[in-house]
Amino acid sequence: MSPRIAERRRAVRAPAAFPATLRDRRGRVLARGRTADISEIGALLVVRPTAGPIRATKPVLEVVLPAAAEPQTKRSPKRTVRYRCRIVRMTALGQMLGIAVELIDKLA
Repeated sequence: MSPRIAERRRAVRAPAAFPATLRDRRGRVLARGRTADISEIGALLVVRPTAGPIRATKPVLEVVLPAAAEPQTKRSPKRTVRYRCRIVRMTALGQMLGIAVELIDKLA
């Protein structure tokens, strides 16, 4: 039997795989991938490693969500939500890179 470990996160994260893009303040793409999980205050992105370092003082996270709770197809309407965020940590995940972000302000 394994010991129980207290959850350290302030909000429960739910598994969710949505297309996501991390941009700098000028709108340049820093990383593109998918969310692995998301909560009301943070998210974990899984992206392909880029050639250069991912640094930005106030990056913007764009997540493409379904517009309705109905079953989705490729032609179903989508909406993009944008958050000003802070990169908390980056971790190698095999050949991918995990980027944990804290969501600061919802922009759209």
